[in-house]
Amino acid sequence: MDLKRLRYFCTVVEQGNITHAARILNMAQPPLSKRLHELEDEVGVPLFFRNGRRIEPTVAGFHLYKRASEILRSVSDTVMETIALSKQETKLLRIGLSHLFQSYFSPLIMEIKRCHPDVEIGVTVSDSSHLEVLLNNGLIDIALIQKPAKNDGFDCITFAPIKVQAVISKNLLSDPEKSEIHLSELSNYPLLMLRRANGAGTFEFLQDHMRKGGVEPHIAMHVSQPGLLLEWLESGLQGAALLPSSEIKTEKLHHAKAMEIFPAPQIFFPSIVKLTTTSHMKELMDLVEQGYPFLNSHS
Repeated sequence: MDLKRLRYFCTVVEQGNITHAARILNMAQPPLSKRLHELEDEVGVPLFFRNGRRIEPTVAGFHLYKRASEILRSVSDTVMETIALSKQETKLLRIGLSHLFQSYFSPLIMEIKRCHPDVEIGVTVSDSSHLEVLLNNGLIDIALIQKPAKNDGFDCITFAPIKVQAVISKNLLSDPEKSEIHLSELSNYPLLMLRRANGAGTFEFLQDHMRKGGVEPHIAMHVSQPGLLLEWLESGLQGAALLPSSEIKTEKLHHAKAMEIFPAPQIFFPSIVKLTTTSHMKELMDLVEQGYPFLNSHS
């Protein structure tokens, strides 16, 4: 199967119009149409159907488009890797790191750098929804984020869920010696919660879980960064923050207390996410196969 034909085919699918695709490919429309017919003859099934002024891929055509995109991306990656090797260029790994799991994933990033000092690492820290956009736009290679609600176009390696803990202002606690709190008791506190910028995430899932347990949450504030909530609690903000335990450093809490929640909801699912059309980074996968998260890397 000819790579050039596949590239023409993918461009037509993406543009939905042969004229627009021909303009992008810098070629005339008749030879482009001919190449598409040749590809259909080679495959033996129709790849397009007309939908008004647009042409759309058939089910078979869309399947070929996904596979062809992977092939073309793989070929492009191979060429770039070969050129980089020939020039002895520094390899760049662009990582998106969610605020939600900064402490959880930091040991992984540090270990990549320790094992591969020749790799240049660029880290963009943001919320999971923004990092999904950057991933789709090819601006980062992988995202270390909350497992996406929809996996369309994504490959995910999801780790064991991180338990939810409540960090509560000490002067709100009737019994400062308690080390755990029942889910139903959270309705007694103004809740400080994490929320992504766009789409459904842990904010919605946690509220839904509480309501199913007969608890009506009283939301006082929502932000995207666990560290900010902890900092504000220590500065005198009154409330109960519901956070992944990996991001809580109990030794730094003086005016708030971290407490186990029971029954414990499973909400936080740290994941390594990439596009289905890209290959996994060997430097990263080697460490995952060694058993990340490493012992003592997080609470």
